[in-house]
Amino acid sequence: MASEAEIERLYQEFVAGGGGSLTFDNTNLTPKQYSSVSSSSNLTPLQLAQLESKQHQFNKQSALRSIADEIDANNFTNPYAARGAYSTSLFDGLGASTGVSTIGAISSALSGFSAVDKAAIFAGVLAASGVDLDTILKIGGLALLGTSMASSLTNHTNSQTANIPQTMSDASSLASMNQQFGESGNPCDQFNNLMGLLGGVFDGTLDFIDGAVTSIHGFLKQTGILDLLTAIKDAILGVAGGVLAVVGAIVAVVVGAVVAIIQKLAPIVGKIINAIAEIVSQIANELAGFADMAAALLRKALALVLGAAALDPCQSAVLMNTGTPAMKDAVTLLKHPMGTGHPSAIGTTVDTRANEYKVKNTMASAHERAEIVSGVPQSPLTAAAKAYTVQDETLHPTITPTSVDTIFDDSYKDQEVISGHWRQVIFDWRSKQLSYMVDSKAVISAIDAALATKDFSNKSALKTRLTVILRETLDHQYRVGKLTDNVSLEFYYWTPGAVVVDSQEEKILSKYNSITKPAMTRTYNAAITSLKLTKTEWNSIDSQLY
Repeated sequence: MASEAEIERLYQEFVAGGGGSLTFDNTNLTPKQYSSVSSSSNLTPLQLAQLESKQHQFNKQSALRSIADEIDANNFTNPYAARGAYSTSLFDGLGASTGVSTIGAISSALSGFSAVDKAAIFAGVLAASGVDLDTILKIGGLALLGTSMASSLTNHTNSQTANIPQTMSDASSLASMNQQFGESGNPCDQFNNLMGLLGGVFDGTLDFIDGAVTSIHGFLKQTGILDLLTAIKDAILGVAGGVLAVVGAIVAVVVGAVVAIIQKLAPIVGKIINAIAEIVSQIANELAGFADMAAALLRKALALVLGAAALDPCQSAVLMNTGTPAMKDAVTLLKHPMGTGHPSAIGTTVDTRANEYKVKNTMASAHERAEIVSGVPQSPLTAAAKAYTVQDETLHPTITPTSVDTIFDDSYKDQEVISGHWRQVIFDWRSKQLSYMVDSKAVISAIDAALATKDFSNKSALKTRLTVILRETLDHQYRVGKLTDNVSLEFYYWTPGAVVVDSQEEKILSKYNSITKPAMTRTYNAAITSLKLTKTEWNSIDSQLY
C-alpha cells in the first residue's frame, strides 16, 4: 500500500506541474544525478514502469485535448502569406530599379529585329565577348514572373490552411491508399505531391529565389553596370546596319572589369527562372491533385471494401457470380494463399561512405597486377627453391634461415631490361593523362558535391542521371589513369646479364606503333569526347539545382 501511495503522490506532483518530462526522466540529468534521483525512491523497477505509464498517458491525453481545442478554434496560420509578401517586395524592388528600366530599353531597341536576327545577335555577342545578352534581357521579365508566383503561392496555401484538419486527413488517406494500390513512391512522397509546399519541401527553392533576386538587384547597382547597359542600348540605337553591325557595336562597348560581373549574372538568371517555374508547377500539380482527390478517395475506398469482401466466402460468391472476368480474376488473386517459405536472401543497404565504382576499379586493378607479378619459385634449380629441405613423408617444408640476397641471387630482376623507348612513351602520355585527370576530377567533384548538398525533391530523374554520368566519368578516368600502367610490361624483357638487344628493342617499338599506341589513342579520345559531353550535360542539370 505504501508503494501505491508513493506512485499516486509522484503522479499528482507530475500532474500539478502540467506534465511534460517524467519524474525519473534522465533526458536532462547526468548519470550520477539520475542514479541519485531513482535510488531515493522505494519503488521497484516494475512500479517505476507503472508510474511512467500513467505519466505517458497523461501527456498523451493533454496533447490530444490541446489538438482538439486548436482544431475547434481553427488556430492554423499560413507561413507563406508573409513569405509571399516578402518575395513580392523583393521583385517589386527589382522591377522598379533603374537597371531593369535600362534592360527594358535594350529590349525595345532590339524590337525591330526578327526572332532569327535577334538570335544571331545574341549568339554573335556571346561568341565574341562571353556575355549572354539573351539571358541578361530576361531580367526585365523577372518582376512579373516573381510577383505572379508569390501571389499564386499565397492564394494556394491560404485555401489549404482554411481547413487544415480535413485537408490533411484527405491527403493522408489518399497517399495511404495509393501505397496499397502499389502506385510508385512512398506515402510521404504521395502526400508531398498534394501538400509539399505547406510541408516545407520547397523552402530551399524559395530561399534560393529570394537570395537570387537580392543578388541580381545588387549586381545591377554596382559601379559601371548601369553605364555598360546604357552603352549597349546606345550602341544598338546608333547603328544603321544589320546583324553584323549591331554585334560589332555591342562588342565594342562590352569592355572593362564590369564585363566579368555581367558574365556572372547569366547563370543566376537562368537558375531563378527555373526555380520559379518549379514552384508554379508544384502549385499546379497540387491544385490538380486536390481537384481529383475526392473522386480518387471514393473510387479507391470502394475498391478496398470490395477487396475485403473478396476474402469472405459468402460475399466473394456474389462477386464471382456478378463480376466480369477481370473481377473474377482479381478475386481469385486476393484469395490466393500466401507462401510460407523463408526469404531467399537478406536485404542489404548501400554503404555511402565509399564510391562503388572507385572500389570496384581499384579491386580489379589489384587483381590484374597480382596475376602478372612473380609468385613462389617453382624451379628446383633456383637458390630460393634449394633453401627448402624435406623434413618428413608428408613433405611439409621449412625454410632454412638465409639472407634475402641469397634467395634472390640470379633471379629475373638481375636479368630485367627496360626498353629505351619506355621513357619516350611516358613523355608522350603523362602530360595528356595529367590534363585529363585534372579536368575530370573537377567535374566529378562538382557532381559529388551536388549529390551531397543539392535539393533533389521531385527531381529523382536528375539525380539518377547524375549518378549515371558520374559512373561513366569515373570509368573513363580509371582507363586514362591506367593507360601507361597497363602497357608497361610490353617494354620489359629479360636477357642474361640484362644486356640490351637491338632486335628486341625494334620489335617493342614496332608493336607499340602498330597496335598499342592506336589502342591507347582510341581510349584517350573516347574519354575526351565523353568528358566534353558530360560537361555540357552537367551544366544543364546544374542550372536546375538549388
